[in-house]
Amino acid sequence: MARLGIDFGTTNTVAAIHDRGMFSIVLHGAQTGAGTVVQETYPSAILVERATGFQWFGLEAERRFAQLPASAEYLFVPSLKRQLRDYTARGDGHSQETAALLTGFLKSLASSIRQSQMIPDDELLEAVITWPANANGAQRHITRACFREAGFEVVGTLNEPTASAIELADWLTAGRGKKGGRKAGKESEPMAVAVFDLGGGTFDASLVWIDNQDFRVIASAGIENLGGDDFDRVLLEMFLAKLGGPNQVMSPLTRQALIHQARSQKEGISTGAVRSLFLNPADYGLDGRPVTIPVAAYYDRIRPMLVPAVKMLKGVIESAATKQPGIEDGSRLTVYLVGGSSKLPLVGQMVAEAFPASKVVLTDKPFRSVAMGAAICAMDRVTFRDVFARHFGLLRLRDHGRIETFDTIFPAGTPIPRKGEKPLERVAWYHPAHSVGHLRYLECTAIGQDGLPDGNVRAWSDIFFPYDPGQPLSAPLSVADICATDAFAHQPVCEVYRCDSDGVITVELRRPSSSDSRCYEIYDN
Repeated sequence: MARLGIDFGTTNTVAAIHDRGMFSIVLHGAQTGAGTVVQETYPSAILVERATGFQWFGLEAERRFAQLPASAEYLFVPSLKRQLRDYTARGDGHSQETAALLTGFLKSLASSIRQSQMIPDDELLEAVITWPANANGAQRHITRACFREAGFEVVGTLNEPTASAIELADWLTAGRGKKGGRKAGKESEPMAVAVFDLGGGTFDASLVWIDNQDFRVIASAGIENLGGDDFDRVLLEMFLAKLGGPNQVMSPLTRQALIHQARSQKEGISTGAVRSLFLNPADYGLDGRPVTIPVAAYYDRIRPMLVPAVKMLKGVIESAATKQPGIEDGSRLTVYLVGGSSKLPLVGQMVAEAFPASKVVLTDKPFRSVAMGAAICAMDRVTFRDVFARHFGLLRLRDHGRIETFDTIFPAGTPIPRKGEKPLERVAWYHPAHSVGHLRYLECTAIGQDGLPDGNVRAWSDIFFPYDPGQPLSAPLSVADICATDAFAHQPVCEVYRCDSDGVITVELRRPSSSDSRCYEIYDN
């Protein structure tokens, strides 16, 4: 049975597999006129023909996109993971459409894995899947559901920085080129790893305390809109500014092609030999002479974007130091740079300057680290525990609707159950002051002085629950059905919140007076 670790990334998706004692990266192939192209990454991209709705995924999507004329009637969807996050945040009905696209993409990924590793169709693809530490509930819910719909048996989930810490610890213990998996019975000193994970669309920072084969996240935070995609757009803006900016008219496909060129130029910086970045507008049907951008000028533009990430990592380390002795000593701390965007030399320079007393390690496999850590986890060689990166709770109305307050159910930093443990449970009781309860769930990165959500606020479900025991729980309700009343104040209502090992939250609403209840999985509208 194939056990996989899968990193569904913003730009690329990577799968690692355990086979006969070895961990390896799954290779993906696409047929071209020059033969079969094989690579370790499976682009997180979809190409859709508008007229027929036909879809291509991964390598085939990128290959066909590169051959299209600018006037072609196609929709190219790169960075599917960021699209998923944006749609679930908007709550405008597009999440179902995006989930369908994601399921199609994951089915194609499953097919490519079977073909590349020659796994029979009747063999289950058991997988540990990963997501950003800062992923919201809707992302987690939809991602897990789509993997299952695509035919994967999801045996576990974990945060991407935790997976990278597992991969690093495995490498340090076993050594490069050995079979993989931390050696059973080999004791080592506990260590603290601060993971600086800068990918294509998100930034995550986590402090992971490692005690032999036990991995515990002490503190975690993230920035949703910071990654390689943003750096690509900055470079494209710099190119277009030299070409006349708004005066350049282009189709969506042309813009996507330019983004690809910007990404290619940016990735070349990591070689250390590139001093300037180049674009020939004639290659894309645009007017103007070829332009170059000095790497130093590009760094000046993106440096301010990286400052909040470095500052956030500092905050995560400081927060963890209050909970775990030994972390405050920078010499005992390893800062691990992972994610494709960490290959930019500027990133390593800024992190090294911020943590002069710590050991800064840049992975030599930025696209593989998370998938390898997940694969190690899939083989049950380690145990781990993550934490809530945000505060989760709901808005309540008090004093008959005159005052709005935020009731925190799971504060940021709350440990999430380990795999196999009972769900984390919180119980709340209250006496209703309305005919119908309107429970508005959300998460936030901070709580203001007024006690209300602050920082990055994300809405989850809105649930309408009838307090009248004579009204069916399945009755369709809306804001218009709510009225202030003390008629049911003597009949307390019970809320039971449960969080499983995947960080997915459910609430059971009970009316003890009538001995009935209803369960809801809380994600997005």
